[in-house]
Amino acid sequence: MRDTMPFLARLGLDTETDARAIRRAYARELKLIDQEQDGAAFQELREAYETALSWLAWRDQQATDSAAAPAPLRPEPVAPDYGMPRTPVSLGIQPEAASEPQQIAHEDPQRLAAAVLEDFRAAMQQLLQDHHVRNPVPWQQALQHSLDDDRLLNISARIYFEAHIAQQLASGWRPGHDLLFTVACKIFQWSDDRRRLLQLGRAGALIDKAIEEHTIFAHLPEADLMINRAVLDLLRKDDTPSDYQLRNDLPYAERMAAYFPVWMSVVSNIGMVAQWRARFDALPPPKKSWWPRFNINLSSRAGWVLFLVLLQLVRVAYNYNSEHADTTPAPRFPQLPQTAPPVVQQLPPEMLQKIKAHMPTGAMDLGPGQHRADINVVLDDKGNIYQIMVYQTSGRVSYDSAAISAIRACAPFPAAIPREFLISFNVRDNATP
Repeated sequence: MRDTMPFLARLGLDTETDARAIRRAYARELKLIDQEQDGAAFQELREAYETALSWLAWRDQQATDSAAAPAPLRPEPVAPDYGMPRTPVSLGIQPEAASEPQQIAHEDPQRLAAAVLEDFRAAMQQLLQDHHVRNPVPWQQALQHSLDDDRLLNISARIYFEAHIAQQLASGWRPGHDLLFTVACKIFQWSDDRRRLLQLGRAGALIDKAIEEHTIFAHLPEADLMINRAVLDLLRKDDTPSDYQLRNDLPYAERMAAYFPVWMSVVSNIGMVAQWRARFDALPPPKKSWWPRFNINLSSRAGWVLFLVLLQLVRVAYNYNSEHADTTPAPRFPQLPQTAPPVVQQLPPEMLQKIKAHMPTGAMDLGPGQHRADINVVLDDKGNIYQIMVYQTSGRVSYDSAAISAIRACAPFPAAIPREFLISFNVRDNATP
């Protein structure tokens, strides 16, 4: 680094660098500076960044001119002149020699950020059309591709773009925001640098609160996480839940809305909770049990008397049966043939493939051996899920939850599908041959 220019040394770079490396080095060094407490260091870093871009543009232009110009004829050797130069020498960059990175650095950063954001939103729509609604990897690749755009070489444009992403998430749930929230927290390192979020204003403060609530949610027992995640998936859909689902899932939805309101508004349609409550209040009361209820108001004294009388009757009956046990032969009943357990119909292959396509593609740590989850599903007349039960667990609640979510994602089922079916999910650990 002895011969490296000072502005490159400030960024930790050498003369073989490029525009992308300069931008990344600036972003890395910027995180180490408190702009409010150390304004001089920030100004020094900013000047080094802009000078590096200008130098890079000059270097690229020199390389272009050298490649395009013909090789000059070798001049006759002349005696060196060590006197003062008659014409002043200028090493500055001519305006017409500015390359594209330098031109971008001087454009309106808000306009650059808005243009990249528009392209990213188009990529989001394409991901939704391709049904990438569970795997975060394509979303992370799309966001990283936008950050690698040369239009975000301007560091101010990069900050504006990050603020736009935070504002989009804070403005309310839209399809795909649950995955965008996950990948944005990872790429922008929001979970690790709280001060970075608070610099983004009100939107940053809301995202900071959502991260805090999600951290608490992630530490719930795994059995609760399985149910809550299934309810969140149901809230993201436009389908109306069945009465059975409404009675079972509404308490979980209202509890999450009470404890995690900000995070739920980012990753799920929290407005559906109020609609569920309105529908639940309009439901007819559940059918009463056929067993009659008796209301007997007895004092404590009368209760003890009744208990002793019943105890004496039981004792008399027991003694009577004991006395007649040897004389009264036990009746013999003909042995009924044993019936086979009911056979649950299997799904057609195409429906089976459709359900299993919703399973996560990432590796799951289930431990060694062969794992299998059998899920029994009962449908109502409209093809909606009336009852879903884990007939045989895989040994890991998270995998059973993923299997249930995959089945719920395909509801309602066509009329040709049997009203009750059993589906098996098999997964082999990577370490098992």
